[in-house]
Amino acid sequence: MRKAHLGTALGAVASSLALAAALALPASAAARAGAAPTSSAEVAAGSVTSAAGTAMPGTAVSLYAWPADATVHAMKVGQTVPTTLLATTTTSSSGSYTLNVPMAMLKAAPTESGLVNMEVSSAAGGFWFFPYMPGSSAPQKVNLQASSRLSCGKDRHGNPLGFTGFQLERHRSPAWAIVGQGYILKSPLTHGTSLTFKYTSGASHSQGSSLGVGVSGAGASIGYTSQGTHESTATSTTTYGSQPFGALFRTKFNTEQLRGLCIGLPGETVGHVRQHGQCPRRWHRDYVRKCFWAIQSSTHFASGSVVTGTPAPRTPAKYCGSFRGQTSYSNDRGTAVRWSAGFELGAALNIKGVNLKASFNSSTQTGYDSNAFMLFKLHNKALFLCGTNRSPDFAAQLVERGTLPHH
Repeated sequence: MRKAHLGTALGAVASSLALAAALALPASAAARAGAAPTSSAEVAAGSVTSAAGTAMPGTAVSLYAWPADATVHAMKVGQTVPTTLLATTTTSSSGSYTLNVPMAMLKAAPTESGLVNMEVSSAAGGFWFFPYMPGSSAPQKVNLQASSRLSCGKDRHGNPLGFTGFQLERHRSPAWAIVGQGYILKSPLTHGTSLTFKYTSGASHSQGSSLGVGVSGAGASIGYTSQGTHESTATSTTTYGSQPFGALFRTKFNTEQLRGLCIGLPGETVGHVRQHGQCPRRWHRDYVRKCFWAIQSSTHFASGSVVTGTPAPRTPAKYCGSFRGQTSYSNDRGTAVRWSAGFELGAALNIKGVNLKASFNSSTQTGYDSNAFMLFKLHNKALFLCGTNRSPDFAAQLVERGTLPHH
């Protein structure tokens, strides 16, 4: 359960009841009420289990849509992120759940690169963040497991504690994120060739990247783990200079540090947990048990850098294409690439002595497209372009070679 100021809380409860009533209303009843039946989509499905892995029936699970990145970045310290409740349900006897959302609500949700940034949350099972493409044929799989680290817990009467939702604690420094990668194996045959990369917003601001979200139940500066991803959109163009041997291409995204509070019923003492960060004992009339902190991307920060010296990946000969007499080759249809430690949130938090990096994966919605593409300048030489997992036109990564690999 999320709490806000009294008026907001009552409005949220009313909205939740209206949403539940709309979802439960039979088609015949809807027709008698003069409203056309509304279609819905299964957005998320999964299970909630205990720390020991056993099913947790009757557990509440909710789905929220996050606002546009620009809205979060413009927030003032202390303001609550204006998420929108899209669906709520309870788990079955086997601990499973499905979250259905009316199509009208999905269409109204803010998007980044055509994706809606979603949050699945449960008082017992914590949080998970993911970008969702409206119209997807299958729901996002989200399995939550109860953990004292990311669970609000219960009060002395056995009632689940409430969660305020996340508020902006402070704006953090922009963080580097890898958005492109290509290689040229050094040899006399590849001498003089080069590659460039371009990452741009495009006319429709369609290019984006899914960046890791870090959440901590220990404190503002320690204990972060990756809890899914958040889609952020490019709002400016970054063109990287020619590279003779290949490189990782990076850009920056603004980051925000958020904090949410676990609270009891009004006037109900819940005991306060000491943590490594500022976690108040009271929130309005409610007592606070503990806090959760989150760090995530918001808007694109115009910048670019190139990292060289990374060894080229292996490329099977069956994924190599021969190129002769061509001046250049561009790849704008590649499969999205995932870099497990490519979004440097630790640097954004300015944490020293701690290797904190949350996961980054280039969006499956975009990959390399007309607004983010690799260009190899071949200079009419006889060369091979090899993919790591598919043919050059659709490979996740490309390697330029003078000869075919022997493995």
